[in-house]
Amino acid sequence: MSDGLVRDHYWPEIDYLVRVAEAAPKAVVDVLLALQDSNNAWVRRSVFTIGASIPATEAARLKPLIKAWSASDFGWRSDPRDMVGFVVNLLHGGQAKMGKWMANLLFRPQASENPHKPDLALEDYWYEDGLPRVVEALGDEGLKTVLPWLEEYELRSNHLTENFDMTDFARESIRDKGDRHPSVEQSLIDAVRDLAVKAVAKDPRAAKTILTRRPMLLTRKITLFAATEALREGGSQHPDLLPVAAELLADNFFRDDACRIEFGELAREVEKLSPSALDSLVDFIATGPQRDMDQLRERLRRDDEETNEELEKRVGEIVDTWKHRWLSAVGTEALPHALKSLLAELDSRRGVIDTPLAALNKVTSWVGPSSPISQVEMSAMSPTELANHLASWHDAGDGWGPEPSHEGQGRELSGLLTTNPQALDGVEGLADKLRPTYLRAILQGWEAAVKADLELNWDHAMELIRQVLRHSDVTPFPVEGGNWDDDVDFQGAKRAAVNLLEELVKQRAKPAIPAKTVGVFADLLLRESDDEAAWTKYDSEDSEGGTDPLTLSLNRQWPTRVRGLLNLMSHGKQAPWYEDARSAMERAIERTDRPGASRAVIGEGLGRLLTVDPEWLKQRIPELFGSADGVSREQQIALTTAMATHRYHVALYELLAPSMLAAIRSREPLAVGWGGGSEPIQRIGEWVISAIIFGHKTVADPVAEAFFASSEPKVRGAAIGRIAWSLMNASSVDDAIRDRFADFWDRRVEHVRHHQEDKQELSEFFWFVKSGKFDSSWWLPRLKEAVELDPEVAAERFMIGKEIANSADSDPRGALETTKLLLTNRDGAGMSVWDLSRHAVPMVIARAISSGDGQLEQEAVQFMNKLGENGNSGLENEVQDILSGKITQDDVTE
Repeated sequence: MSDGLVRDHYWPEIDYLVRVAEAAPKAVVDVLLALQDSNNAWVRRSVFTIGASIPATEAARLKPLIKAWSASDFGWRSDPRDMVGFVVNLLHGGQAKMGKWMANLLFRPQASENPHKPDLALEDYWYEDGLPRVVEALGDEGLKTVLPWLEEYELRSNHLTENFDMTDFARESIRDKGDRHPSVEQSLIDAVRDLAVKAVAKDPRAAKTILTRRPMLLTRKITLFAATEALREGGSQHPDLLPVAAELLADNFFRDDACRIEFGELAREVEKLSPSALDSLVDFIATGPQRDMDQLRERLRRDDEETNEELEKRVGEIVDTWKHRWLSAVGTEALPHALKSLLAELDSRRGVIDTPLAALNKVTSWVGPSSPISQVEMSAMSPTELANHLASWHDAGDGWGPEPSHEGQGRELSGLLTTNPQALDGVEGLADKLRPTYLRAILQGWEAAVKADLELNWDHAMELIRQVLRHSDVTPFPVEGGNWDDDVDFQGAKRAAVNLLEELVKQRAKPAIPAKTVGVFADLLLRESDDEAAWTKYDSEDSEGGTDPLTLSLNRQWPTRVRGLLNLMSHGKQAPWYEDARSAMERAIERTDRPGASRAVIGEGLGRLLTVDPEWLKQRIPELFGSADGVSREQQIALTTAMATHRYHVALYELLAPSMLAAIRSREPLAVGWGGGSEPIQRIGEWVISAIIFGHKTVADPVAEAFFASSEPKVRGAAIGRIAWSLMNASSVDDAIRDRFADFWDRRVEHVRHHQEDKQELSEFFWFVKSGKFDSSWWLPRLKEAVELDPEVAAERFMIGKEIANSADSDPRGALETTKLLLTNRDGAGMSVWDLSRHAVPMVIARAISSGDGQLEQEAVQFMNKLGENGNSGLENEVQDILSGKITQDDVTE
């Protein structure tokens, strides 16, 4: 044995050791330790087999053997399953130190001769197969152990250096690796992701410290994802979770564009618990993208003759794109009030981003459509040269892989025309020279340029739109490439032409389009775009795909034309095309529109139609929106879209009152025209309450009576809460409006006193408290009564501890009694309990003790002692610090 058994011959004796190892583990290990100098592959294989099956205390004694072999190799015959089993045995058997050491030997990536591929002890397949077993065995120590493996992998792969960080390219969405093939890197990401979720749920601050130790983009994304999942999985029971999540959203460290998807997911979860935690978004969006703007300007500058105004327009378009993507990622419902209108404006101007949290798959081995030349190369060509290149280039590929294609080149062309819409000026007959793929790209680029307030060559645009709309659907060009590499007909180009017309006929100050030219565009929309084939295609498509009618109206040719007709009517009855536009609109709404996009257009344009032609509109209200006798699905779409896209206004309320009555009485769920707001019945309730508090209606109004008689108590409560929330976001509220709202609340409480089954109507009273528009002398006794009537108010996720603490100055008894009620039977559960314990309880008890009321002081001390017995051991010291002045009101409620 002393010569090391250098020959790799099978040694039968080792088989005997494997068989008797479980019966005599100590003796077997003693024999194995004598084989330290052996490089026989059968011996090394058997050591791992034995180590995986014997008690962990004996397996740990094999460390000298493993340490000696790790400098060379573990033996080509060694079974990776046994090697991993050895690690798991150590970890489960209480030998954590040895187990982690061995796990690092097997799984920690090492440097290799290839600067882009780390060296690994296990082959890729066995690495992916064994890693989950080791992660499970590591338990709570997993994150500290496995995260460095991922970091090392990125360093050794040259994805992370002192100068750049490309780690986010591995996974655009941490939630899902998409169509990426299994790999060591993807396995490590999944492992760290799942470990991070558990760690954040258990100890958010400790997990945050571990995850943010190295500023790697991939880890930042995982950190945000982990906080999101911990909140979703009920981790809000930990008192530090929501504060840590809010800190992540306010930290610029997590606002790199690579983190957009995970940031948006976390923001949506946090908003459910604490909307005010997203207030920092206002400044973040106003600041703009985290990039060197001067460097961006230099990159975008075309030549020295370009004016600063032209350059800033192009810079502004890029900034708007960034804002649109981030605001859409957070979502309308989660955004602070100040940003909702900005997102709505960007959606209107740029189109709704249908899947704002979807990965764009920006980096894979299949990069999607590519172009034979870049925008820069295109911009260096004259208009004639560019047109000739587009006309003469042919796609010789088959659609597999990243070969250049017509679609790829079209996207580059569209990008060029977005910032330089004159790039093809002077070239006539484009519709005859170019494939429909390029015509579509040209029209889409021009539409984006107009949205960015850039001026087109209007005559050139007119001519191309006319040619495209008059062209048959059949293309004379043989289709080249694979699927989606080349348009098979002119339908896409025609849709792009109508989209551009819809944009051009809007009322606009920039770019300034001559009135005569607008008239020509109006005529093109009215005459040339009246395409029956577009209607047939729209009507025959499956409308069950989940896209709401308003969004559909932005993405299909026929309803886009209807939107254009509405834009024409919005110019006013004095416009020369008005009668023709109105007639065309009447013909459109006479059709039975199953998908409902035209009805969504009518709903969205209700306010404009009322302003422009009230007589025409009022005659058609029953037809378009329904009446007290009933409301059809198409009418429901128009109604729900109108209410979702308009703020309350008494004139609109009067118009839609019969329709709202019918909607309330409907026994079936209402068709939703736009999914971006409150549920339809709740929205009706919001309008009802607004009408009452503005003084336009009373509770005896028929719609109000129907809503409060027929809708679910929870829906009523949500409507009341939404209005109270809107007051919180208002800079000021008239006393009369506030007082009417207060009186309205008292009426609803009186109702609940006599109808206990409707107690959920009181569930969102906390918004009155949070709004800051009502004095605590008003809201404190009403909060107390609301909790008495509905104890579930105490379980709500929104936090009012600071407000209660402040109220204790003026009403210490009311504050103490309310706090006790809120905490009754709520021991340690939920964020509301944590908030009360942190922000309200110490101050409320202190104010009661110092009130001068002996009875109240005694009650406060008893309450303090009870909480102390239940685990709040530091409470008495906090109260004493407040009483002695060491802690002030501001310290507690900051």
